[in-house]
Amino acid sequence: MNFGPAERTPIQRQEIADRAMAITLEEERHAKAELLALYDQYVAGEVDLYAISIHVGEQTRQRLLALIAAGPTSS
Repeated sequence: MNFGPAERTPIQRQEIADRAMAITLEEERHAKAELLALYDQYVAGEVDLYAISIHVGEQTRQRLLALIAAGPTSS
């Protein structure tokens, strides 16, 4: 798996997953059960954000991958 420095802990991944879900919901209008399960797996450290990004459109994919570089908004 490919977790960056801003994705090391479940808390960091939860915050990124929450923001990623907001992007996904905004862009895709509704999340499928499979996508929701992937976010849970991401927070648990079982998949990386790339695994989620391949299930969405290109514009959403770019926004999700940008979250990795930005990291969590809180400390």
